[in-house]
Amino acid sequence: MVAALLCFMWAMLAALGLSNLRYSEAGSSRNIIIVGLSLFFSLSIPTYFQQYGISPNTNLSVPSYLQPYIVASHGPFRTKYGGLNYVMNTLLSLHMVIAFLIAVVLDNTVPGSSQERGVYIWSEPEAARSDPAVAKDYELPFRVGQVFRWVKWVGL
Repeated sequence: MVAALLCFMWAMLAALGLSNLRYSEAGSSRNIIIVGLSLFFSLSIPTYFQQYGISPNTNLSVPSYLQPYIVASHGPFRTKYGGLNYVMNTLLSLHMVIAFLIAVVLDNTVPGSSQERGVYIWSEPEAARSDPAVAKDYELPFRVGQVFRWVKWVGL
């Protein structure tokens, strides 16, 4: 049950992130480079961190979803603070964290117009709330929203 909920959560998160790309100009070389670099680094940096996961003398095979937690104890990021080592080694060995960080940094540093970046749709909050396409992105799929109608009554 927990695995099914985890799969559902990650699928929704990835779909929502990719659906926001439709507001930006997909043919822009700026956006193509940002998406390409974030995908490349999200595959290569965690692989570098995960090679520290298992010592070469053991025959232990670990599932890929446990690799970030094994890397946390003895990854390449080493300081005199043990807690900081755990946090940085774990975060830098997760693909989604690296893709997010690279994309946010590049999107906010590489110059581009608001149309090219896709932020024009959120520049006026009232227009974004009234746009049905934006509201549809943030609603729950299928009939799951009907189960959670009570949330509106509680005031959340």
